[in-house]
Amino acid sequence: MGCFVAQLYPVYLSLKEKAVLVVGGGAVAERKVLGLLPCEARITVVSPEVTESLAELAQTGAIVWQRKGYESHDLEGAEIVFVATDDREVNERASADAQRLKLPVNVADCPSLCTFFLPSVLRRGPLSIAVSTEGAAPLLARRLREGLEDRIGDDVGIFAELLARHRGEVIERLAPEARAIYWDRALDGSVLRLIAEGRTDEAEDVLTAWIDELSLR
Repeated sequence: MGCFVAQLYPVYLSLKEKAVLVVGGGAVAERKVLGLLPCEARITVVSPEVTESLAELAQTGAIVWQRKGYESHDLEGAEIVFVATDDREVNERASADAQRLKLPVNVADCPSLCTFFLPSVLRRGPLSIAVSTEGAAPLLARRLREGLEDRIGDDVGIFAELLARHRGEVIERLAPEARAIYWDRALDGSVLRLIAEGRTDEAEDVLTAWIDELSLR
């Protein structure tokens, strides 16, 4: 009988207005912060020194920088924790403190200290594709994501935005059977080809015309 290995549950988190603590101020911590900023999280960085970019973000008020070493009480009020220092003892202590408080924690380059892992993400407008090896081989995840970048262009993001823009009207105006027809047409590739050819306005007109046509059925 095979040995059962628990899988990780993939999920997208809304971090808007969530209190995020980043322990560390180097290049890795900077990448974590830059990834968190578009999520509109409330970011606090704890580190005696930080990169020039992080210092500038602190000066503008985009983040809070506590210019000191990590202490357990820094976790007070935090809702999620990212640890990215080059000090193994600090990383272990911050992870243990976070887990004791039941806080999700990610420690850069140390899967055994993590309760969640960060995927390599490809973004095209509202479309995002996350590739993860569950902490086993981050470089592999990055290479796979890079391979997708050439295959999935900005036109796909524009297409996703158009579909999102019309989704409410489709639900409101079309009966279930008509909706199925609409989505089959929208996803058959013809609209995406128009966008790829730079004919986005025409693509939107096509989607609108289909809604009008199918609403009469």
